[in-house]
Amino acid sequence: MEEMEKEINKEEENDVNNLESNEQMEGPPEEEEQTQQEHQQQTVDEIEELKQKLQQKEAEAQEYLDIAQRLKAEFENYRKRTEKEKSEMVEYGKEIVILELLPVMDNFERALASSGDYNSLKEGIELIYRQFKKMLDKFGVKEIEAEGQIFDPYKHHAVMQEEVEGKQPNEIIEVFQKGYYLKDKVIRPSLVKVAK
Repeated sequence: MEEMEKEINKEEENDVNNLESNEQMEGPPEEEEQTQQEHQQQTVDEIEELKQKLQQKEAEAQEYLDIAQRLKAEFENYRKRTEKEKSEMVEYGKEIVILELLPVMDNFERALASSGDYNSLKEGIELIYRQFKKMLDKFGVKEIEAEGQIFDPYKHHAVMQEEVEGKQPNEIIEVFQKGYYLKDKVIRPSLVKVAK
């Protein structure tokens, strides 16, 4: 019986020890509730902070979208304006050339209407030729030097070849049609005969 009492006492002691250790681990119920409330408040605060950041980012994104849309519209207007200006420049360029050609045309009409002899007609045509050449010079049109030059495929177009004594290979020996530059660009290559 004594043994039984000792065992019961031991069990009660163990139960008390277990209860104390549980209370120490869990803490008093009030502290646990307070910790939970603090944790919930912290979570609510974090959510509010995230909501504010999201609103800021949405506002920034909208601002960038507005800027992008304005830039797109400005670029579209710029593109249309430059296309119009380019078209106007081409038309204006045509007008300038035509205005320069009209006096040459007038002189041709005068020469054709004159009833002079061959020499006066020839002088009139030479005058018109010089006037026309001067107009081309004014626009930057220059003749390509060809005869006696070495063949250059960028400036000349060979239509014939012939063996000629005293000429080096690829030397141009005859020009069938003159070629022309517009400033530095070849607008028409010379048609030439080349030595073999």
